[in-house]
Amino acid sequence: MKSAGKKPKPLAKKAKSLPRKRRKRRGKLALKEKVLIASVAAFFVAAAIVSSLLLTGIRQKNDRDLAAAASEPAVPMPAEQPPPTAPNPAPSQSAPKEAVPESTQTAPQAAPAGRQPPAAANPKPGAPVLPTPKASKGSLVFVIDDAGNNLRELEPFLAFPGPLTIAVLPGLPNSAEAARRVRAAGKEVFLHQPMESLGGLNPGPGAIYAGMPESEIRSIVNRNLDEIWPVAGINNHEGSKVTMDREAMEIILAICRERGILFLDSRTTADTQAPIVALAMGMSIEERDVFLDNSQDPASILGYLNKGLKKAEEKGKSVMIGHTWSPALAPILSEKYSTLKAGGYSFATVSDIIRQ
Repeated sequence: MKSAGKKPKPLAKKAKSLPRKRRKRRGKLALKEKVLIASVAAFFVAAAIVSSLLLTGIRQKNDRDLAAAASEPAVPMPAEQPPPTAPNPAPSQSAPKEAVPESTQTAPQAAPAGRQPPAAANPKPGAPVLPTPKASKGSLVFVIDDAGNNLRELEPFLAFPGPLTIAVLPGLPNSAEAARRVRAAGKEVFLHQPMESLGGLNPGPGAIYAGMPESEIRSIVNRNLDEIWPVAGINNHEGSKVTMDREAMEIILAICRERGILFLDSRTTADTQAPIVALAMGMSIEERDVFLDNSQDPASILGYLNKGLKKAEEKGKSVMIGHTWSPALAPILSEKYSTLKAGGYSFATVSDIIRQ
């Protein structure tokens, strides 16, 4: 009985040893948890400190920027100005008249400002890029006088690649045929009306003389027009004495109005009455600027051509007169045509510039 009561003691010892091991394991786990918790807490504390430092730096920078902006003086904005008003142009004054030789004097005219080309708009994306147009340097009007004398001399001018006004003399064997060939070549025909000059030269058949009665002037001019009709206008051959005659010019311009044609004053005298009469009658006429072939030397012709180019640049157009009997004139004009066109000059007839 005693031995049986002593046997349970080892079991009790073994039972007591099991809880101790569990307690040890639990202690180890609790220590790890505490270390982990402490690490996480330390991380959050460090993050909070860093965030606080960053926020403090940003606030200090903003405070410095605000202080600097407050210390700078304010710059006033410029007040909006109205667009400048263009000054009123001064009234143009005509140049004083000068007595110059009949074949060399030029027309004193005011020089209006040249036209400016419009600004090119920016092309749309993908649109083809077009070449920029050159600025216009003015219109060149070449008038070739004295056609009708010789058809062979006329032919080189009919081959000119640009527009021409060709003035045909009346009463000559080739007058009507010359006018027909000029029209067939697409050029403009004028009657080159002979008129009395101050020098007493013979102006040729179908001429008007100073002091003629109105009926005779009308008869002569209408007969000459009918001979080479249709024509675009009249210009004077010689005629310094007649163009100085106000009454004679009133009759001639009245005929032009009646027949619906134009008048070009060759300006063989600075005392011409044609512009004054035309103004009083409310008509538009044109005047010669340069004679090209006072000398038939090519260098001289080129010099007068350059003078005409400058006139075109100054006032937008230039009327230059030459003659069919100048052998160097047609080759020079044909040779220079492409260069002048590429350089910004345009070509026109007398009708073009009067009726524009």
